Amino acid sequence: MESGYIYLDNNVFNSLIAISDDDQTKGLMHEPFPPPIMSFYYPSERINKFWMQNTISPLDIVFCNKGKVSEICYGEPLSTKIIGSNKYSNLIIEFPHGYVKSNNIMIGQEVGLVKPNEQELIRLIQKKYQF
Repeated sequence: MESGYIYLDNNVFNSLIAISDDDQTKGLMHEPFPPPIMSFYYPSERINKFWMQNTISPLDIVFCNKGKVSEICYGEPLSTKIIGSNKYSNLIIEFPHGYVKSNNIMIGQEVGLVKPNEQELIRLIQKKYQF
């Protein structure tokens, strides 16, 4: 699992970055409360859906595409309910529940990677996971 920074408008957040299939599958399962912020990066847009089986903490799940927040969902602990619509996304950020509201995160806000930036992350993925 990589670590880095993401930005949402003028705020910068430390985040774990799940880029491998294994990291993305595990996500925040079994993490104690409060969980760290975790970002799921995808090199291209796709429809992404999540569930919370084995995730013990409630989450705010922020779907992003083309540098903008496109959807904000609630992740119910230990649930197999599918989260996310049929919108395309290439970055999803999981926050402890309540974080989105307390930090005024809203649909349409600018979002992206600070470090590693997207080009650095693509090189890292290619080198580490031999894509």
